[in-house]
Amino acid sequence: MVSLVDVLTVLGGILALPYLYRFSAFVWLYFLRPSTVHHYLHGSAPYALVTGATDGIGKGTAAELFARGFNLVLHGRNEAKMLAVIAELRAQARRPDGEGDIRYFLADAAKPGHDFEKMIAPFKDLNITLVLHNVGGSNGVQPERLDERPEAYIHTLVHWNALFPLLLTRVLLPQLRRSATHGPVLVQFVGSLAGDVSPPRLPIYAASKRFLEGLVRGLDNDEQFFDKPTGVRFTYLAVGPVNSASMPQAPSLMTPTSEAFGKAVVNRTGCGRRRVAPYWFHAVSQVFVEALGQGTVDGFTAQEMKGLIDTYAKQQ
Repeated sequence: MVSLVDVLTVLGGILALPYLYRFSAFVWLYFLRPSTVHHYLHGSAPYALVTGATDGIGKGTAAELFARGFNLVLHGRNEAKMLAVIAELRAQARRPDGEGDIRYFLADAAKPGHDFEKMIAPFKDLNITLVLHNVGGSNGVQPERLDERPEAYIHTLVHWNALFPLLLTRVLLPQLRRSATHGPVLVQFVGSLAGDVSPPRLPIYAASKRFLEGLVRGLDNDEQFFDKPTGVRFTYLAVGPVNSASMPQAPSLMTPTSEAFGKAVVNRTGCGRRRVAPYWFHAVSQVFVEALGQGTVDGFTAQEMKGLIDTYAKQQ
């Protein structure tokens, strides 16, 4: 006769299965899975295009991609800074081929009115197999509420975080589909965990990152399911705090350096997930955010924002 203990044991095992699967998937993704970024080194002279590449995550990821054999097309705003970054990448890289091509273009992503067709015309014949949209930011963390900010601030954040990567992707898509005829192509958008928790004083930034996540799903569905799959895929990168010039937090277990995070981005590239947190500790923090509930998370986030605002003010 089946006892109550037996029934509860079986029921407990069934309920535990999703958690066991999630834990095993976590261990595989962050500690066991070999990198598959080399799958994007196909065709003649493969290129990775990286926006916002002169600092932080963009620079760290570009350096890692260049070291692993990709040619680069870099985007920035300041030419002197761009040339310095290119010189640094060449000096640091230990490429097996001993060379590699690096090209660049300049544009202020926070401003409207760009001719995107003209912008990418010099690169229209390149075999671009990877795109990383890192451009964007919160323009610092300040204490003002939404109604205390000028309308131009809102336009700046929306163009910087959402419209520039969207419109650049639009003109790149035909070229990316051509590259996908001989191998996989991936477009990655750098998002933010702020899009999940919408911190106080950062509603526009958080909303613009949430927009990118919806964009990724729609574009990925377009390229996969509406007609014959094109081979172009899209991924949203859920990013927590990363040490950089725009994020003055000291490096720690939760806040990796830009270089360490760039390696994490490259190691997760091609993992098959439409949304992924490249850095393992950020993935852990996501689990806690889901478990704690909205009220607890919102209260904690408000306190963290007060500390960030104070830290940022001292850096100015």
